[in-house]
Amino acid sequence: MGLDVYAGFIKPQPERDDNVVDINDNIGDRMESPYYWRKHARLQQFMMELYDEKNGGPKRGERVGMMDSFNGGQILYLEREDILTLQKLVENDDLPFCPYGFFWGHQFQEESMRDYKEQDLKFCEEALKWLDEGKQVFYECSW
Repeated sequence: MGLDVYAGFIKPQPERDDNVVDINDNIGDRMESPYYWRKHARLQQFMMELYDEKNGGPKRGERVGMMDSFNGGQILYLEREDILTLQKLVENDDLPFCPYGFFWGHQFQEESMRDYKEQDLKFCEEALKWLDEGKQVFYECSW
């Protein structure tokens, strides 16, 4: 049991000439998840705060626990500015501190941040390319 994170892109829906919506289109069939993290508490903290910001959740510092937070079944769509912010934070070793999150591995969050730094930066680089290609970038987690 613990925090498992997937990130990747969603291929655009194929264009149709007849302006008919394909009711058989399953977004899951168009999702590619080439990135996986295990118990990266500080990345999850950043994404949870971003999810709250985008969805009217608690403001930074207002959350009293993690049990009401962004979790399985919810998808966070990332925009260019989100990825650029993440990239800068990772480069500067400044991802937000995770004050709780037993299942997230918060007790070794500094080590995870160091261990995943190269992967985090590679994800940011690829995510920016995916956006340039017209794909949606997503992050999802389960713990």
